[in-house]
Amino acid sequence: MKTFMNGLLKGRITRWGFLAVLLIAAGATVAWNSQQQYQLGGGFIGTSPGLVWWAVQTPLDPAGQTAALLVKTVDDDGTQAGLITALGGNMGSEGVGQVQMISRDTAKLNMVTYVQLAGVTPKITAIVVYTGTVQFTGPDNIVLNYTINAYPATADVNPHDGFPDEGATPALTIPGVTGAGKRVPIP
Repeated sequence: MKTFMNGLLKGRITRWGFLAVLLIAAGATVAWNSQQQYQLGGGFIGTSPGLVWWAVQTPLDPAGQTAALLVKTVDDDGTQAGLITALGGNMGSEGVGQVQMISRDTAKLNMVTYVQLAGVTPKITAIVVYTGTVQFTGPDNIVLNYTINAYPATADVNPHDGFPDEGATPALTIPGVTGAGKRVPIP
């Protein structure tokens, strides 16, 4: 085997062909490794249809592959207010959830908010679950694609944990919602 390989490598065409294959493989490896792996974390300001919001992603691991999420609406053109009224409330809570990277530039999103009826002790009238993706289009820019499922508060019966029970049917589903955000940079 050794003499066979030596014989092959002694030929000029074979040596140059072998070198070309090595260079192509090295170039492909460098190109693959130069693709940026985006990391979760930081503060974002963004928009979704009719809304302006801010969000904070708090990394849960050193590589920034998972993060806790807190989202608050800061401006509404009536879109969210109409949804809140339709779900029997007059205010909405902040959203809490998690994001987890599923590729070098995309994370899956899962978040819960509550529609509430104001009072001394606010009463939950609906549980709203957001699921979808967060895609980085650059180090400081994201695009959101998500679905909204709203459940009546009665969908959380057992063990009354704040989530709709398994098998619960949403009262309202809004698919294909999009949004965009920009990281608040450190100057």
